[in-house]
Amino acid sequence: MSCFGLLLHLKITSLYLANAGIPLFSQSIIYQIVLLVPIIVIEAYVHKKLLKVTIIKASCVSLSTNLISTIIGGLLILFLSGTFLGVPVQPGDFPFLPLEIMITLLPLFVFSVIQEVFVGGFGLQGIGKDKVNKSFLIANAFTYLMLEVLAISQLVKGYIEGRG
Repeated sequence: MSCFGLLLHLKITSLYLANAGIPLFSQSIIYQIVLLVPIIVIEAYVHKKLLKVTIIKASCVSLSTNLISTIIGGLLILFLSGTFLGVPVQPGDFPFLPLEIMITLLPLFVFSVIQEVFVGGFGLQGIGKDKVNKSFLIANAFTYLMLEVLAISQLVKGYIEGRG
């Protein structure tokens, strides 16, 4: 494998952490989409309840902000993994992979909230900025908590299986 090929492989293996706010726990595109669906549904529900908008509008806002977050997050991870983060933990490295996910979720949560408030604000004009900010903060808190629980369960499962 060439040096370029190895570098590209290392960057691609860290893409499971793409979607700035929705770190993905697999390199499988199908699993990533399956994981994204409940996140979009949860965030749409929170926006509907807190912002008093229709479920259609809430779903469109949730879908668009999460798709953009995925693209920006993926590019950010690719850039940072080669610039600042060094060699990422490889899939199968236990307990480091679940721990890396748990730690990486924290700055990605902040980035995701900021980015989604900015992008989502365009589709929610006419609603108070404080309400919009609160809605995105709470929506992302729920979905990131779900992802943290998933990472913690992977860690616990690994210890139960005797991998650590």
